[in-house]
Amino acid sequence: MAQSKTASKKFIALLSILLCLLVVSGCSEDESTSNSSDTTKTESVQKATKADKSKYSIAKKENVALLAKKKKLQQQADTLASQKQQIQSDEKKAQEQQAAAQKKQQEEQQKQQSEASASSANQQSEEQSQSQSNTDMNTSDSGKIVGNVNSHIYHVPGQSGYRMNSKNAVYFDNEQDAINAGYRRALR
Repeated sequence: MAQSKTASKKFIALLSILLCLLVVSGCSEDESTSNSSDTTKTESVQKATKADKSKYSIAKKENVALLAKKKKLQQQADTLASQKQQIQSDEKKAQEQQAAAQKKQQEEQQKQQSEASASSANQQSEEQSQSQSNTDMNTSDSGKIVGNVNSHIYHVPGQSGYRMNSKNAVYFDNEQDAINAGYRRALR
C-alpha cells in the first residue's frame, strides 16, 4: 500500500515536470505540435507506470511466498531442536538409571559376599568352639572303644558321642573290657 502511494506520488511529480516542460516548450512551438507531444509523453508515462505496478505486484507476491517459506522452515528447525533436546534428556536419564542399577547390583553382590563370608566365619568358629569345648582329640582315628570317666558310658566307633574331651576319656580294646570295668554301652 505504501509503495503504491509512493508510485502515485512519483507519477504526479513526473506529470508536474512534464507539464512544466510543455508550458516552456509550448511557448516556442505551435499548438498542434505541443498537443501531439503531450499525448505521446502522457502515454509513455502511463506505460511506464503500468510496468512498474506489475513488477511491484510480482515482487510483492514473491516476498509473501518467501516469508511464508521462511516461517515454515523456522518452525521445522524449532521442532527438530526440541526433539534433539528431548532425545538427549532421555539418553541422560537412561544412563543415570543404568548407572544406578549397576551400583545397586554391585552393592547387593558385596552384601551377599560379606554375609556369606560372615556366615562361613561364624560357622567355622562355632565348629571350632564346639570341637574344642567338647573334645580336644579325634577318638575315631584310634579305632578303640572310648568310655567317659564321669558318666561310665562307653561309645563304639560310629556313635554320636564317640568324640569327647581327652581328659574324660578311657580307652578299651573291646566291649567286654568296658563292661568288666563297670561301663555301660551308649544308646545311640
